[in-house]
Amino acid sequence: MNFADKAFQRTWRRLVLIQVLLLVVAAVISFLFKAYELNFLGALSYGGAVSIVSTLINAWRIQVATEMAADNAALSMVELYKGFLLRMVVVMALLAIGFIVLKLQPSALIIGFVAAHIGYLFARPVGTAKRRVG
Repeated sequence: MNFADKAFQRTWRRLVLIQVLLLVVAAVISFLFKAYELNFLGALSYGGAVSIVSTLINAWRIQVATEMAADNAALSMVELYKGFLLRMVVVMALLAIGFIVLKLQPSALIIGFVAAHIGYLFARPVGTAKRRVG
């Protein structure tokens, strides 16, 4: 395994860890303010889990596309588009299951999804140089 593969694995693992931590913070805050409603916490956790599943699918499809890039750049782009489409379909399906089948609280589900998805803002790729200010 070369440096780029190791850096990519560390990056997506760090991203998932950040997402889990943000989800725990959101759960603790909601636990304190929503007067211990377990339904709210369940929906919040489900929304965060959907976001984490989305991240794992994205990491998997980027890895597949990267492996194909050495052979054919056009096929690599097709794999990236397929990964994007798969990710969107899975997220929509899981959110629909949460809303329609499980009848989870919509606000809690969306809060959990967004709270975990904010992890993308805090996850910096491993192996990149830190920016100097000034």
